[in-house]
Amino acid sequence: MIHLIAADLRPVICEARKQQCRIVLVKDHGVYMLAERGEIDNGRRSIIAWAVECNPDTVPFDDWWERARAEFGGDDFVEYLDCNDAVFDLVIVAGFDLQIEADTGYVYLNAVAPQS
Repeated sequence: MIHLIAADLRPVICEARKQQCRIVLVKDHGVYMLAERGEIDNGRRSIIAWAVECNPDTVPFDDWWERARAEFGGDDFVEYLDCNDAVFDLVIVAGFDLQIEADTGYVYLNAVAPQS
């Protein structure tokens, strides 16, 4: 299981709702979420929420790569999510973090109280 912190994820949700587009969960060079459409800065989306355990800017390569592979398998992927899903309301309104798990056919999103 990996998680994203509410403070990082809120701007992504707000941007997706403003742009009326989906939220994209990506596993490639790390694991992160971003709005399907949004601002681009230096050729890269400017608002990104990284999974705490799979952020290449803060976690050593071997650690985040192995964690991403263990959680989601070896292949890169993109999963499109409805920005109006109730789980995202809990992130915005209640400040809940988001836990993500996956198996061979499904991605599971759970809002959880922030860890202290």
